[in-house]
Amino acid sequence: MDRSAFARTMRVLERRHPFHDWSAGMTPFEILISTVLSQSTTVANERRGFAELRERLGAVTPGVLTAASEQEIAQAIWHAGLARQKAPRIHAIALDVLRRCGGSLIPTLRLPTRQAREALMSLPGVGPKTADVVLAMAADHPTFPVDTHIARIARRWNLVTKGDYESTRAALEAWTPPRKRKAWHLALIAHGRELCKAHNPRCDACPVRRDCDWYRSHGVRKRGGLGGRGRARTPGNKGLRTARGLARVATDLVRA
Repeated sequence: MDRSAFARTMRVLERRHPFHDWSAGMTPFEILISTVLSQSTTVANERRGFAELRERLGAVTPGVLTAASEQEIAQAIWHAGLARQKAPRIHAIALDVLRRCGGSLIPTLRLPTRQAREALMSLPGVGPKTADVVLAMAADHPTFPVDTHIARIARRWNLVTKGDYESTRAALEAWTPPRKRKAWHLALIAHGRELCKAHNPRCDACPVRRDCDWYRSHGVRKRGGLGGRGRARTPGNKGLRTARGLARVATDLVRA
């Protein structure tokens, strides 16, 4: 996919998935904790875990989370999944923000993007994706966070030759106007959830398939395309069913 096709495709997806700010009304720290909870789980589970955390503890602030025990946090976020791994991380983040930032991320988010990103990534267990989400959603920094859906779509569209996070982010930022990065980030996630799935993608219903490199090389089946009786095999999507793939998930969770 070339640059003009990418822009055309993204305009279609932006119309199909109008901008919806899931972080509206949340503090930067709440956005950070919500993003940590979202690692390796569904949106529904993350939202339930965050809601129960706020309900049980009364608030999601560095002070409240620092005062709570890791066990209390784990019990509150149980429905978000991997609670025993996420609770110590959340507790450590809260303590670090309290000690180093005076309990507020706002001064950090006022820094230039690169400095703010480095500061966020210095927090325990905060990797590039989590930092980029906080920068984009909490302070409108022109970052392009890359989740599993976006990484998959970027590969299928041949936007990247390397599949690592930074290469994918750099490619998307290079082709996306800064003012569009947050909206297009959310539109790609929605597209990945709705149609461009990891297994059995619904190419038959995809409004941008004519510009999709993967569809042109894999999507045409004898029975009329994907989404019906003919199921296409997605190259490179079997990793999570192997021991190597599971190990990769565990590694990504540590520094997401």
